[in-house]
Amino acid sequence: MISLGIGAIIFAIWFVILLVGKSIGLSMLLFIIPFSIFFVYILGKKGNIKNEKMLIFLIPIYLLSSIYFLFDNAFFNIVNLMVIPTLFSVMYFGVIEENFSINKQKIGEMIASIFIPFNYIDKGLKSFKQGINESIKINIKTENKGIIKKFLKALLITVPIVLVIIVLLSTADEMFASIFTSFNNSFTKFMTSINSATFSMKTFIAAILFIYFIGLFYFICQKKEIIHGENNLLIKIKDNFTIKMILISLNVIYLVFCYIQIKSLFIQGRSFNYANFAKQGFYQLMVVSVINLVTILIAKNSENKNEIKSNRFINCMSILMILFTLIIVISAGLRMHFYESAYGYTLLRLLVYCILFTETILFIPTILYILDKKVNLPKAYFTIVLTIYICMNFANFDNIIAKRNVDRYFETGKIDLDYLMDNTRTGSINQLIRILDNNNIPNITNKDKEYVKNKTMSYLKYTYKRALYENMDFRDYNLSKINARNAIIRKLTDNLE
Repeated sequence: MISLGIGAIIFAIWFVILLVGKSIGLSMLLFIIPFSIFFVYILGKKGNIKNEKMLIFLIPIYLLSSIYFLFDNAFFNIVNLMVIPTLFSVMYFGVIEENFSINKQKIGEMIASIFIPFNYIDKGLKSFKQGINESIKINIKTENKGIIKKFLKALLITVPIVLVIIVLLSTADEMFASIFTSFNNSFTKFMTSINSATFSMKTFIAAILFIYFIGLFYFICQKKEIIHGENNLLIKIKDNFTIKMILISLNVIYLVFCYIQIKSLFIQGRSFNYANFAKQGFYQLMVVSVINLVTILIAKNSENKNEIKSNRFINCMSILMILFTLIIVISAGLRMHFYESAYGYTLLRLLVYCILFTETILFIPTILYILDKKVNLPKAYFTIVLTIYICMNFANFDNIIAKRNVDRYFETGKIDLDYLMDNTRTGSINQLIRILDNNNIPNITNKDKEYVKNKTMSYLKYTYKRALYENMDFRDYNLSKINARNAIIRKLTDNLE
């Protein structure tokens, strides 16, 4: 418990140094990597790792943590603060069980695991205190005094030698010297930024984190008793006639609905109000997809092995329902395309496309499940959603949104600069610079063209001075911000020349 307590202290202080009072950048990786290594070390030391394959979740954890260093997207920066702890929880329950499966009960345990450490705080603190007391008694013994003396002697000799070598190498190579100069400047900024108020606040936060971490570490040290048993996700419906009626009724409704969608989209699609057309289509899709998924799972769960013909009928109706849902997905996608063409591109509209694509991919394991293939649906759904979510993080949404809007500006002369300036960050800078480089804009007067350019230039200067230049150190170091700063500097230099 001494090592756990010391680890809790170190990570509490490290968290405050890296993440409190600064924008999140490289600091997320600098915290997550050592924390995850210590997390896994504790599990292994106590013999709680039963399934090493589940340690593969470290990959998405590291990938999502690197997003704060690579990009500067406000949406994913917030969402990942919830996703990363969730992945830690999934990994924990995965490694402590030999045969891990996601079900209703397990999801509840994962959610509760975030709060369970609070129940172990008292035990963790008492064990830490007891461990310190025992360690002090042992260290008083004479045989340990020699070890301490040797350590201090080695430290006194080593530190001066290392400092001399660093000074000599720094004078010999400017690039090597710049590493320590940068670190010294960052450390100086950090020390000068500390005052009595901020120090008290950071100390308080560190104390709270220490208490939580020691409860967390004590919790994951405990041996877990895994109770193997059947977990029924759905209530079995014995009456096949009822489920058949539900499937037939819904498919008839979807048949009529899809007929109307195809007719309205491909025959009269351009005469609709784009805003209502897109929004209604999206929400309809969400509701219908949930209803279809639940219905299909209940239908599959209600099968009777002795009624082969009945089961085939249910399977056919379920697959037909998926086909109708696919048509609705295509309809919603076309609606959103029409909507974007008329009103421009935003984060929400791009997320709609991602959700539609995810829905489509989820049909594949669902169909395999209906066809009696051995598919773990919760696991398949989780894997697909996580993979697509990680890809979304690395897609650089700000750049995509800005590029589409700037391309639309070059084609039509229409652009919502206020949206781009308020809702995108440094990932969009290179696209905004394109506005300054292109003079061939149709359907726009020279006065409006100059207004757009001047507004864009003002925004670039503001971004450089306020968001990129001031108060950056190794903690909030971000490649997107650095690349944007360099691009703005090059553009400003070209204009001066």
